[in-house]
Amino acid sequence: MSDSINPTPHLNRARVKQTALEIAGQTRGQKFSRVGLSFLERIELATRQAIRREVAQHPSKGKTLL
Repeated sequence: MSDSINPTPHLNRARVKQTALEIAGQTRGQKFSRVGLSFLERIELATRQAIRREVAQHPSKGKTLL
């Protein structure tokens, strides 16, 4: 196992890459074949922000985030 820290712990990186390349193929004229780490880090940040936003908006009752 590697000693490096995973910069995108909330992502299934292979699936994000696959989806990004699929969307790029459908919406952009240029063919992309790779997804860089900086792209994945931005998606990770957006995911963390979405989680924070959802938790902050959730009512403070019960035990389950719905």
